[in-house]
Amino acid sequence: MALSRWVSSCLLLFLMVHCLAATCCALDLDSDDEWDIDAPPTGPQVRSLSDHNFEHDTQAATGQTTGAWLVLFTDAHCDKCRDAKLALIDVAVDGQPILAEVSVLDSPKTSKRFSVSKVPELRLFRDRYMYVYKGELNGPAIKEFVQGGWKNTVGEDVPAETSWLADTIDELQNLANACLKYLAKRPGLLAAVGAVLATGGYVVTRRLLGMKPRNRRKRARPSGRPHKKAG
Repeated sequence: MALSRWVSSCLLLFLMVHCLAATCCALDLDSDDEWDIDAPPTGPQVRSLSDHNFEHDTQAATGQTTGAWLVLFTDAHCDKCRDAKLALIDVAVDGQPILAEVSVLDSPKTSKRFSVSKVPELRLFRDRYMYVYKGELNGPAIKEFVQGGWKNTVGEDVPAETSWLADTIDELQNLANACLKYLAKRPGLLAAVGAVLATGGYVVTRRLLGMKPRNRRKRARPSGRPHKKAG
């Protein structure tokens, strides 16, 4: 009798716990936004662009069909860059313009493409043109620029994306410059490398021109006996 009461109590407790858990789960699914539990972030977000996805996402030089983009060029070690990024949050209205940032250290090709010489620097890509922002990097000033102030700025043609060949040549030039700087500090090694290159160039040039080394003719040695004159 005591055992059956204990079993009945355990079953009743199990059912109560199960019903309570189901109710809590349903409330959690219906009220994620209310309780802010694992809810997705709200408001405009600053996207991250790099050498790999800048042109693909923005289509800056190929039509800009994705809309206007407000791009901030930053540096991780720049305090003003962090403040400028926070100022962008209050700029976008209804998702436009799309906010993004580019790290100049991680994206050297993009930085060179747009001639970014200092950070933070803000560019607006709109209507197939690029507008360089030159005002104060605070929310109200940037918002005024985005909402119409850009019309008072001369739009520049968007530089085309560099080709693979141009990038390869640029990397080779950078490598050559680095080697020259290294050799400039070591005159002896520089002289040896120069001699090797000069010799190699001379040999290659002769091969290309089809020149063969000259064979010196051996002169006949005169014999010790005098020639007799015919009488």
